[in-house]
Amino acid sequence: MSRADNPGFAEALDRHVPGAVLEKEFIAETASRLRCEGFSKSNTLACVALCRDEITRPLFSGVERMWGSAFSFAGLAGMVTAGRTGLAAAIHHAPIEDGRRRFVIYAMAHIAINADGTIGRVERPGIPEPSSACGALVAFRDELREGTLEVEFDRYDTEQSLLKHRLLPLIGYGNVPDLVELTKLTVTAIEEDLREILRSLAAGWRATDRAMPGDAAIFSGIQIHGPDGVNFVWPLSVHIELGGALHDYEFSTETPQVP
Repeated sequence: MSRADNPGFAEALDRHVPGAVLEKEFIAETASRLRCEGFSKSNTLACVALCRDEITRPLFSGVERMWGSAFSFAGLAGMVTAGRTGLAAAIHHAPIEDGRRRFVIYAMAHIAINADGTIGRVERPGIPEPSSACGALVAFRDELREGTLEVEFDRYDTEQSLLKHRLLPLIGYGNVPDLVELTKLTVTAIEEDLREILRSLAAGWRATDRAMPGDAAIFSGIQIHGPDGVNFVWPLSVHIELGGALHDYEFSTETPQVP
């Protein structure tokens, strides 16, 4: 896909998510950075928190090509509904090398931008008209806009109920964010939840002498579905935590790509 052939898309990308890079470049750089810190395919478990939407699959597949089989935290809009139990299971599945576990988490909300720059619309194979992405966030926003918000927990719509309960405090009463803003709030919530779950698990294990030294990396952002099935990533937060020390760095595609 050429940006020059899709000026509407290119303009919307630069305006709403400046600094977005091709998905394959994002995965390659994150792997390069982590290998400099001692992470490798043989000693690291990858965990992926993406929306259940089938169009998010290329990022999951790209992570698996780089790191091997990955633990899935798939939930509507990318929310980590697996919680402490899911993350604890993933950590205990991570390989042990030299007495340490290493794992990397890719956590993404997602949004589509059509060729003409329309936000939230994507072409899907076999469907004549563009459809929504992220559908869960679009449905939530529609309820906010139309004044039909249902906040009672629905056991037959568990993930959407949890999504609304998590995001409402971030939005504020009476506000209706546009889809880009809502997506950015979603990835902020995803990262906050991941870090809080990690802190909670670490505190619990320390209290019971079950802690094992480990190194974690979290890469969060927004997966963007562009024309012709080409995906981009807007890196929102990228950091590596080694032995309790947090190392933030600015994302750059200048790092040599890993084969």
